[in-house]
Amino acid sequence: MEKDIYALVGARVREERKRAGLTLEALAGQAGISASFLAYIEANARKPSLATVDKLARGLGVPVSELFKAFPGSHRPHEGPDAAAQFAQSVRDMGPGEKAAVLDIVRAASKTLRRRPRAGR
Repeated sequence: MEKDIYALVGARVREERKRAGLTLEALAGQAGISASFLAYIEANARKPSLATVDKLARGLGVPVSELFKAFPGSHRPHEGPDAAAQFAQSVRDMGPGEKAAVLDIVRAASKTLRRRPRAGR
């Protein structure tokens, strides 16, 4: 079943807003809409016009097309989500301490994998 385009746009606006470190009020102000309307858009309770989507994209500093893109890996309905993209998004959402811990784990795993002989070598 196809995902509702308005739900997708709302989720993408929320994702881009958080990635940019903007509050609802800040993005709404930059886009020239009310914070409550933006909250409704993100929650898929209201349907934005194309003009509003354009204002939001400008406020976020991204092309309008970014707000219509499926989440990483979900643009191929016959395949599962892309684990690397999901991991990257999860790390982007972490605080500095959590990011440092994840980086330590990745470095340790990388060292372990480099020490293992590869099959077929």
